[in-house]
Amino acid sequence: MNHNKYHILINEIEFASASYINLLHLNDYETDVPKLILMKCNDIKIHNNLKIKEKDIITISHYINNICIYEFDSYLLDYESVLNNHQELSFIIKTSDLPPLNISAILNEWSNGNEILYWKNNKCKEAKKLWLTACLYWQQTLPLNENEKFNIFLNLDNVNNLLDFFCMLGEAFWGRKGYIGKDFFGFNDLLNELTSKTAEVNIHIKNEKKLKNFLERISPINYNYYDIFINILIDNNCNIINVENKS
Repeated sequence: MNHNKYHILINEIEFASASYINLLHLNDYETDVPKLILMKCNDIKIHNNLKIKEKDIITISHYINNICIYEFDSYLLDYESVLNNHQELSFIIKTSDLPPLNISAILNEWSNGNEILYWKNNKCKEAKKLWLTACLYWQQTLPLNENEKFNIFLNLDNVNNLLDFFCMLGEAFWGRKGYIGKDFFGFNDLLNELTSKTAEVNIHIKNEKKLKNFLERISPINYNYYDIFINILIDNNCNIINVENKS
């Protein structure tokens, strides 16, 4: 089942919706100049028969599970036209606020049950960053059951760097595609939000010595990631449980 929905507004009036919109960059350079985007959709449902014209403001909101993942505004460069139901939509739009196009494509696939991209299967740092960002958006679609008791099991298998560590943390807390920060500041903020709404958070650490050695090894000069991580857990009233490594 497709849980995607895009709402399209013209001058703040919703006139259409669609289950999928394809957004393509037409220019690829890093400046502050507004960017051109080709917006295409093969099946659009018109709610209001609005006449659209060049320089109208278009707003696109992307929803998954009835929760808005992102929204951005731009303006049309096309000539005046009237859209009909189930026709192919094709606009050129101009915006300085680029939507996360790569993330949108990943979220579309995930919402359709297609498991594309996974942090454990990719050694590329950019792919891992993309995974974490996609998980950040995805996590917003998941409801939190308050007063729940959490048992979190940390395992450093397949964890080789700091990006892996935060991918592993998100998965440990929320399962595959879970997110709980991409750095220690974000982790502290999200953990604080979680512990303020839950009854108990137990952190089970498999091979605590391995965790300590790993975090200390990847720490920059004058920092100790292990101490930072443990102090965050303590400050957020987590119960730390060391699990003996039986292997």
